[in-house]
Amino acid sequence: MARRAFRRPPRAPFVLLVVGLMCGGLVTLLLLNTVLAQDSFRLTDLRSSIDELHEQAAEQENQLRRWTQPDVVDEQGRAQGLEEDKSPPKFLDTGGTGGTGGTAQEQAQKEGTDR
Repeated sequence: MARRAFRRPPRAPFVLLVVGLMCGGLVTLLLLNTVLAQDSFRLTDLRSSIDELHEQAAEQENQLRRWTQPDVVDEQGRAQGLEEDKSPPKFLDTGGTGGTGGTAQEQAQKEGTDR
């Protein structure tokens, strides 16, 4: 029997292929990590600006509440030369109720004389 010479394939191309695949995977993971970190920074910035906008909105709501308080409105009106209206209320004649219009005192007087 003749002995055949068994020749092994060279190992260098296989080792280079494995090392190349590992390096490619490592670079891909680093790029993916960088993109995720970049998005994380953007998310943090957006959250902080949202928080600032919420604070501004709350501050403006509080300011609006202060400005619409009766004493502040009265003070601002007096500063502009307005005076409190002390006249009696007037009722409007809508045509369907049979009223004739005028102040509350006039209405009461007319109702009192009609009876």
